[in-house]
Amino acid sequence: MTYTTEFADYNTAMGEIIMSEETTLEVLLSNEFGLNIPEQFSNISPEDWAKYAFENNLEYVITFYKDQKPCATVSNTTLSISIKYYEEKEDVLKVYLSTNFMKGNIDNGFVLYDNNKIFLSQIDRIGGLGQTILFYSQKKKNNVFSEEFTETNGNVELVEQFGTADLSKHWFDVPKDYLDYESLLDYQNLFNQLPAVLDQKSVRTSH
Repeated sequence: MTYTTEFADYNTAMGEIIMSEETTLEVLLSNEFGLNIPEQFSNISPEDWAKYAFENNLEYVITFYKDQKPCATVSNTTLSISIKYYEEKEDVLKVYLSTNFMKGNIDNGFVLYDNNKIFLSQIDRIGGLGQTILFYSQKKKNNVFSEEFTETNGNVELVEQFGTADLSKHWFDVPKDYLDYESLLDYQNLFNQLPAVLDQKSVRTSH
């Protein structure tokens, strides 16, 4: 599939829009350096920052467009790669799904995985009452946790499920360059390859 790209981020505070590349870059540089932005970055282009950030494991952002409409934004940070997926509702751009891929283990300080892989650690289904699913790379049992609000006859319940799954297919190759994310954008194909969760245990809490 052919995508076009912008080095721009999604912003809810500004009205659920994709910001300009220039505004996105200002935010990224401010987050990284505060008020003391080094001279070498004072006139850097959004794409050149993305290249530099990729090589130095700093944060940058890319929004992918399909048929001239934004479909997903990738945020590559020091710790992880996260992806937000969009849909338009009543001419408003909404996030309906997000995924997160960890670059390393954070249990005892951040340590990059030594297999040149990233690990799918979280899926958030947004809209309705929502659902969050967490996956734990270091666990063999109870390595999946799901948190979901459900509503029955006006009563809202928080359903928490713990389960065990083979997470071997949660490992993916690290991007080869600063644009190499298309294989991660196809979440339907990605989800189809994931194993079923076994030995589920549920806890329900009324709200």
